[in-house]
Amino acid sequence: MVISLIVAGLALGSIYALLGLSLVLVNKATDVVNFAQGEIGMIGAFTGMTVLAASGWPLPLVFVVGMLSGALLGLFLERVVIRPLGAAPHLNLLIVTVGLWFIFNSVAGLIWGYDPYRFPSLLPAEPLDILGAKVPPSSLGIVAVACVSMALLYLFFEHTRDGIAMRAASNNPRAARLMGIRVERVAAISWAVACGLSVTSSMLIAPVTFLDQQMMVPVILKAFAGAILGGFTSLPGTVVGCVLLGLAETFVGAYLSAALKDALAFTLIILVLMVKPAGLFGRSIRKKV
Repeated sequence: MVISLIVAGLALGSIYALLGLSLVLVNKATDVVNFAQGEIGMIGAFTGMTVLAASGWPLPLVFVVGMLSGALLGLFLERVVIRPLGAAPHLNLLIVTVGLWFIFNSVAGLIWGYDPYRFPSLLPAEPLDILGAKVPPSSLGIVAVACVSMALLYLFFEHTRDGIAMRAASNNPRAARLMGIRVERVAAISWAVACGLSVTSSMLIAPVTFLDQQMMVPVILKAFAGAILGGFTSLPGTVVGCVLLGLAETFVGAYLSAALKDALAFTLIILVLMVKPAGLFGRSIRKKV
């Protein structure tokens, strides 16, 4: 049972981690906490389902189409909505992302309806026997896809020109501009990559639950909690925090009470903000006034 719970917790934490990374990427690029990140992922998953139903393409190709649709939506939002508000107070931008959350949620309901849909899984449902534990292949697949996505993200940041520019711009936008880096272009790429990750997260969790316009509401809140737990200024810390949250939720639900799982994420937010506001791996940012 412990092995099964560990695999389930890792799968859940991996989904949180992909969405948490998208939150941190957007925040580093444009100093925005995008609460519509989960709804963008949901729109991408519905787009993938529509393409699958209309074309009959293989599911891996549908995943790619969904991710590209999310990236294009991210580019559009950064250019049309966020960039014109670049000089606005942070509270204004926060309200804008909350508004986008409700807009996307309502639009999805108008287009696809409010009934849940079944989304096919990449892997068979027959459980595997691992050291006597019955482990669903879907959980292993979620962990594998998340690990590959994170590895590609790491290679992008370390070994590509745009990735290095994104790191420089996130650390010091003014210095990056002086070095000739187009910060606006970096912000657009960050939104595209982040929204692609959001769609990946949404399409991974859709076969486990159901595909509907409310599916990502609890996930975005848990991803936000995991990112704060690990450190909202640290990409590796975000991954660790989200995985820890996924494991903690799974074990609390199995050994204590399923009703406590949802409360756990927000309890962690409060405790971390009280004890270590920067998170487990984050760093405090001091500004002279």
